[in-house]
Amino acid sequence: MFQIGDVVVYTTYGICKVENIIDMNFNGNLTKYYVLVPLSEAKTELTIPVENPITIARLHGLLSENEITEIIDQIPYLEPFWIMNDNERKKAFSDIIKRGNRKDTLQMLKSVKKHQLSLKDKVRKLHACDEQVMHDAEKLIVDEFSYVLGKEKVEIYNLVNDKIIKSLQ
Repeated sequence: MFQIGDVVVYTTYGICKVENIIDMNFNGNLTKYYVLVPLSEAKTELTIPVENPITIARLHGLLSENEITEIIDQIPYLEPFWIMNDNERKKAFSDIIKRGNRKDTLQMLKSVKKHQLSLKDKVRKLHACDEQVMHDAEKLIVDEFSYVLGKEKVEIYNLVNDKIIKSLQ
């Protein structure tokens, strides 16, 4: 269980601070809730149940500097994959983001960027859903990595993107 003041990753919103843990009464049932505030949107407040397995599966502690460095170093070895069916791909990619495994997220990001490069040669663009999942994945990765490593977001974006592009050439 997270504590008040902990900084966590909530895969739907990115990096959040646990502002409070409260009890709420619904239909006579007292339930504990985390009150999360996304660091990128200080005016937003999220209330998620502590015991709900679906929402808790999307809530993760931050990776350590060593874990992030190891994952970045693995980028060249992540094997890109592509799902031809648009609906199946959209669901699979959405599930990867929701699970919050950073290595899987980077593998998916590498896959989308590889597909994007192949389309560029044909003067075509990504589907809107692929473009959206790419931006969602980049935001989650860049926000957490820059926060933990104490570096600017643009520096982390360039580092990750350069590693991905170089590994695809």
